[in-house]
Amino acid sequence: MKRLSDEELGSAFGALSHEIRLLVLDVLERERGAETFGAAPVSYSELIDRTESHTPDGVAFDTSNSPYHLRVLRDAGFVSREAGGYRITQAGVRIVRAIRANIGTDTTFETVPIEEPCPYCGGRSVITLEDEWVFITCRDCPGAFAQEDHLPEGTIAGFQVSPAAVQDRTPHELFRMASRVGLQVHRLFAAGICPTCNATTTTEVLELCPDHSLGDGAVCPSCGRTTDEFLAVSCDVCDRSLMTFPAIVVATDPAVIAALYERGADVTDQTWAALSSPPDWPSEYVSTDPPVLQYTIPVPRGEPLRVRLDAGLNVTVRDG
Repeated sequence: MKRLSDEELGSAFGALSHEIRLLVLDVLERERGAETFGAAPVSYSELIDRTESHTPDGVAFDTSNSPYHLRVLRDAGFVSREAGGYRITQAGVRIVRAIRANIGTDTTFETVPIEEPCPYCGGRSVITLEDEWVFITCRDCPGAFAQEDHLPEGTIAGFQVSPAAVQDRTPHELFRMASRVGLQVHRLFAAGICPTCNATTTTEVLELCPDHSLGDGAVCPSCGRTTDEFLAVSCDVCDRSLMTFPAIVVATDPAVIAALYERGADVTDQTWAALSSPPDWPSEYVSTDPPVLQYTIPVPRGEPLRVRLDAGLNVTVRDG
C-alpha cells in the first residue's frame, strides 16, 4: 500500500494552513446536496463573493490573492477546475466534514453509572468521556487492559467518538451509540477494511497465552496482559488501529452467528454484550507461524462447533 511521501504530506498540510483556503472549501462543499453524488461547480466571481461574505471578522480577505489560493487547492487535489467554474473534490469534502465533526463541542462529562455489570467480576460499571474516547470501566476490578498504563483504571472497553457524536446525546445514549459503532468497527477491521479511510489493514498481533495466570495480580507474568488472548490490527494508510480479542471477532462473524443459531444458540443480540468481553470458549493454536487459532464452541444441539481464525482475520466454521 502506497503511503504519501513527506513532500506530498507537506503540500497537503500546507494547502490547509490558510483560513481563506478553508473557507473556499466550505463554500464549495455547500453546493453538494443530499440528492447528488457531487457538488455543483461555482463560477469564479460567485465563489469570491461567497467566500468574502463568509469571512469572519478579523480575517483579511484580499481578492487579488484568490487565484493563488485556488491554485494551491487544485495542486493539492482538494479542488478541480471545470467549464462551469470550480468544484470541490471528494478529498476536499472529507476535509470539510472532518472539521465540522471535530470542533466546537465540549467532549467531557461526569462519570455516570450504567446498568450493565462488569463482565469480568459482576461489579459496578461506569461510562466516562476522555479526549474523545468513551470508556467503559469497572469500579471493582482491573478490567481487561490493566497492562495499558495510559488507559483509565478498570477499562473494559474504549470507543473513539467525534465531538459531533456527543451533541444532543445523554451519556447513556452515547454509550448505546458507541456500542453499535464499535460493532461495525470490529466487522470492518475483520473484513480488512479501515473504518476511517477504507484502506487495507494488517494484523499486528494475534496471540493466545497457553500459560495464562493472573494469580494475585492484574497482569499475567507470561504474556504481560490481563486476558489470555489479544488482537491488534491497524490500517496500512491512516494508521487507525483496533485493540480487541480474537474471540470477539469470531463471536460477531455472521457465519458463526448463523451456525450457532442453527444449533440452538441464539447470539443475534449483537449489542454491548457482544463486545464487552471475549466468550469463554476453549481455544488453542493450530499454527503459531503464521498464527491460526481454533475455538471449540459448545452448542445446545449436536457436537461442539469448531471455528478457526487466521492472521488475515478470516473465520472458518468447521463442523464437529
